[in-house]
Amino acid sequence: MTTSFEHDSRNLAQTYDRVSDLQFEGGKQLVERLGLDEGARVLDVGCGTGRLTHWIAERVGTKGAVTGIDPLEERIQIARSHGGAVGFEVGQAEDLGAFEDASFDAVCMSSVFHWVADKPKSLAEVRRVLRPGGRLGVTTSPHELARAGTVRRVLEPLLARGPYAGRVDHSKLTFAKGGCTTTDLVLLVLQSGLELVELHVMQNTQTHASGEALVAFIEASAFGTFLRPIPEDLRSPLRADLVAAFDAQRGPEGVALRNWGVLFIATRV
Repeated sequence: MTTSFEHDSRNLAQTYDRVSDLQFEGGKQLVERLGLDEGARVLDVGCGTGRLTHWIAERVGTKGAVTGIDPLEERIQIARSHGGAVGFEVGQAEDLGAFEDASFDAVCMSSVFHWVADKPKSLAEVRRVLRPGGRLGVTTSPHELARAGTVRRVLEPLLARGPYAGRVDHSKLTFAKGGCTTTDLVLLVLQSGLELVELHVMQNTQTHASGEALVAFIEASAFGTFLRPIPEDLRSPLRADLVAAFDAQRGPEGVALRNWGVLFIATRV
């Protein structure tokens, strides 16, 4: 599976920076599990607009060093605009060639691993740049629990009826092609030579003011790929139907987006 990064835009990047509280809070929980010390050297892979990266920099202090990389240039530009001493570069998880062997105490991959095309290569690169005893922290989406999430439970019935039935290749949809199972994740970690030390499966919930706000969040999180596999003449109608379907579930606090995530910590022995 190859992820396309060509559909991102300044507007999507700005929206993500504004509404990515769920990823930010989940990222902070992940960093807490990494147990970073003051002065730590940290690489944030798939840093997006840099909210978590800047927060990590506050934790490790002026004696630490934090770098964030992301394949989306628009998001790196926003990350840099926030100032601070953090370094941001355009880059991908599969190629960390800009960094020396054993140059980091920790690597963070928050809500990004399911987008990585070559997962074994990315883990090999992470192992290379970690010092012995260094730790990798990952949060990602387990493929086997995708159907339990709000988006798929709303989207699949829509696609089963007209005018969408028979015109959409479900295997090309974002939720269908990006992730791997929890068992596969464990095997990938073990095969990389890293040692798995923690594994958690948890439900995440975020509330949005409306169906429109929820769809905008999904589009920004998927950097323009969410509805891309849908035939062009059906994208606008499907988007409108999704907004209406989410609004139909709105409660007093808004529309709840629920999904399942995996958090794991691994170390380089």
